[in-house]
Amino acid sequence: MRKYILVKKIFNGYSFIKDNVLVVEDGIILGTQEGIDTAEDEIIDKRDFVLSPGFVDKHTHGIGGVDFFNTTADDAKTIQNYYFKHGVTTIVPTIVSAPFENIYKLAKTIKEAKKDPDFKLNIPGIFLEGPFINPAKKGAHDKRFLQKPTVEKLEELIFNCEEKIIDIALAPELLENPNEFISKAVEHGINISLGHTESSFEQAKQAHLLGAKNIVHLFNAMPQIHHRQNSITTYALLSSIKVELICDLIHLSPEIIKLTYKLKGPENIILISDSISATDLSDGEYSLGALDVKVENGICKLADGTIAGSTLTIDKAIKNLTKIGIRLEDALRSATYNPSRLLSLECGAIKEGFRADFVLMDEDLNVKEVYVGGELVYKAQ
Repeated sequence: MRKYILVKKIFNGYSFIKDNVLVVEDGIILGTQEGIDTAEDEIIDKRDFVLSPGFVDKHTHGIGGVDFFNTTADDAKTIQNYYFKHGVTTIVPTIVSAPFENIYKLAKTIKEAKKDPDFKLNIPGIFLEGPFINPAKKGAHDKRFLQKPTVEKLEELIFNCEEKIIDIALAPELLENPNEFISKAVEHGINISLGHTESSFEQAKQAHLLGAKNIVHLFNAMPQIHHRQNSITTYALLSSIKVELICDLIHLSPEIIKLTYKLKGPENIILISDSISATDLSDGEYSLGALDVKVENGICKLADGTIAGSTLTIDKAIKNLTKIGIRLEDALRSATYNPSRLLSLECGAIKEGFRADFVLMDEDLNVKEVYVGGELVYKAQ
């Protein structure tokens, strides 16, 4: 039976459209239309709500007490509801620099969780934010686990991971042969994201031309803009490479966010949470990987004061953007279509043939209902 979801307006991943009805059959999007022209199938009347593709969080270390550094299949099943609560239907579990055994355990955990028919959260692969990063820009990564990137280590990871590695963070200045490493990653369908780096403008440009597509949390853990010394940060702002932004208004000021949108355009920006296990919980003592983190007023820091991830959620990031003057459609695009396109995923858009993952929000952008495969998985109380 077809379902017709009648809403106030639809954001399709790129813009708001004139159609106000989403048509779904067997969990798949058939298309959109203007108004209801049938009474034979199921009509879901949500005309007070705005419909958007489910949000995509491509950079999240955990939530609800779970850290992907050390987790179980049962943990993974538990936390899906935390993500649904915030409109997120697709995540890329992200692990900080870790022993390879931890990476393999995460991959196995995700594979096991997916076997459960009640596990609805879409996980297309995992993101290794380390260990191939620069010790000088390690941020909240344990220096004991950092390694120099080599093709041999990359192949070892690919061969031993039971779940697909979909993204790897890389400091390109550490590579002896950038073409060999990046080409091998691209050959295996792995995106290269440049980050935790002291890369020069030229090194970043070379990596981009070789196939790197993204910058890990722009401005954080990299050189800052300097009027005489160009770096990866300058390259990020002037080129077409995609950039992640943590829009909790702690990692970045409103003015820097608006400057980035102005220079990059909404098509090149990806909203991420960079959330840690403390997200959706109270202040206190937590961990990120093997490091202790103290959370006060929702701000996560190591003992030396280094910011260690966030307690941000994607729905909150969207609200923050609109509050500082970013257009709603640009904020939504950065949380849906852009990350899905970066990783070549069939989600993040209201498009014929895609799985019917979508979120319903009120005019204040509060998440009211979330659907995965056309089925209700979350309803606000």
